[in-house]
Amino acid sequence: MRSETTGRLVERIGEAGVIAVLRRLPGDAVHGVVEALLEGGVKAVELTMDTPAAAEVIATIRERLGGELLLGAGTVMTAGQVKEAIAAGADFLVGPHFDPELVEAAREQGHLYIPGVLTASEAAGALRTGAEVLKLFPAGPLGPGYLKDLLGPFRGTLFVPTGGIRPDEVGVYLAAGALAVGVGSALTPQDAVAAGDFARVRELAATVVRLVEEARRG
Repeated sequence: MRSETTGRLVERIGEAGVIAVLRRLPGDAVHGVVEALLEGGVKAVELTMDTPAAAEVIATIRERLGGELLLGAGTVMTAGQVKEAIAAGADFLVGPHFDPELVEAAREQGHLYIPGVLTASEAAGALRTGAEVLKLFPAGPLGPGYLKDLLGPFRGTLFVPTGGIRPDEVGVYLAAGALAVGVGSALTPQDAVAAGDFARVRELAATVVRLVEEARRG
């Protein structure tokens, strides 16, 4: 059963519509990227735990931005990382795979863990363990039609498709039934980040937020 705390968190993820996935960004660029995303209207960010000093970066972002940003920890693959991410101040946790022990470890601490699934069997297994939201990964190569097909037998399941999705595809996935969509390097291009071109990141963020709004208006 969804707790009141995680229930509101799930609502906020849905309201955000898009989660910017930040993987292994240079330490001196992270804060500029996050601020540019916020200025562009992106309200949710997932910093992966394979980023150098990830927990410290999450803690710093949380301290600087408080509750303004919905902050997740991604690529959470061990119980130790679950504890580390929660202690750093992550609002939610995301994994690339399904491990029932991690779902339970997060739930014991009152946190939302979103496991990665691809097949119907993996989705069913994750739901049986009590996972409230599922990351469909990698979604990009399969397309929004695959998500729509999964939502046939898994009607009402909350999916966050992620992996290889372009900003201009976000609205299509939302229309297919996604709770929200994870977008990685396409939203934070490596060349722009390296050059400190945060204006470009802000422009991409504004574009994807506009597409989210258009998808919601139908």
